[in-house]
Amino acid sequence: MIGFLNVYKPQGISSAAVVGKIKKQFNLKKVGHMGTLDPLACGILPIAIGKATRMFDYFLNKQKQYVVIAEFGYETASLDLGTDAINKTNFIPTFNEVKNACTTFLGKIEQIPPIYSAKNINGEKAYNLAREGKVVELNACSVEIFNFECLEQLSEKSFKFVINCSSGTYVRSLIRDLAYKLNSLATVTFLERSETGLFNKQNSIELNKLLTLNSLSDCLINIEELFKTFTCVNVSDIDFYKLKNGLCVELSNNKIDNNVVFVKKDRELLGVANVINGKLKLKTYLLED
Repeated sequence: MIGFLNVYKPQGISSAAVVGKIKKQFNLKKVGHMGTLDPLACGILPIAIGKATRMFDYFLNKQKQYVVIAEFGYETASLDLGTDAINKTNFIPTFNEVKNACTTFLGKIEQIPPIYSAKNINGEKAYNLAREGKVVELNACSVEIFNFECLEQLSEKSFKFVINCSSGTYVRSLIRDLAYKLNSLATVTFLERSETGLFNKQNSIELNKLLTLNSLSDCLINIEELFKTFTCVNVSDIDFYKLKNGLCVELSNNKIDNNVVFVKKDRELLGVANVINGKLKLKTYLLED
């Protein structure tokens, strides 16, 4: 079995635990997720089945969309409700102040990830070090914010946002920095990933519903269906043998200007190849055993 699942992860479960449940329920050997979602967050968690896990690189640098609720007036160590408040303030900005401040974060920015994050520090997860009470120092990273809008004020201290951003963006850090800019403090109280790359909430399946199915056939997304922009190149048995053994083969269709293409033989998907100087070189082998 090979393909993808568009899973809607509920709050209170880790991305790794979701993978484990699917693997056990459907007796699968290889399952992986395409982008971690915090345990306290909910939303879209793309799941790869079988050799589709080898497509992880093609999910990098994808745009993502989040719906966020933040409460002003305090800040926790984890920047969400996973830890207790460590700082408080009486200053709560107005809706217009929050809305206007959001626009100052558009474009490429530098942000420091939360200490309670999956960032690696000398082989250790930052959140493990933070839980042990150790000092966690993380370097700033470059991300891009395409849209950051305050949709409404829900209460005296709570505001709702929608954020479109690049991969690698930490929404909790963005809310923290927004509050700092307003001379206040804020903590994320709700976080939903509504889109990630080609996956969205509208076409997702809730994890609990997925686990009641007897088969994944009705909700499994074909690799070619997902990557519709990839051109398909058909090769002969001889060229397939060469590609499989790491050799390059001449690209017969010189009109193809894509750098990455699907390679097929007799309508069967072999994998993904790079196009280099008019030649094909297999990069990702996807043929099922």
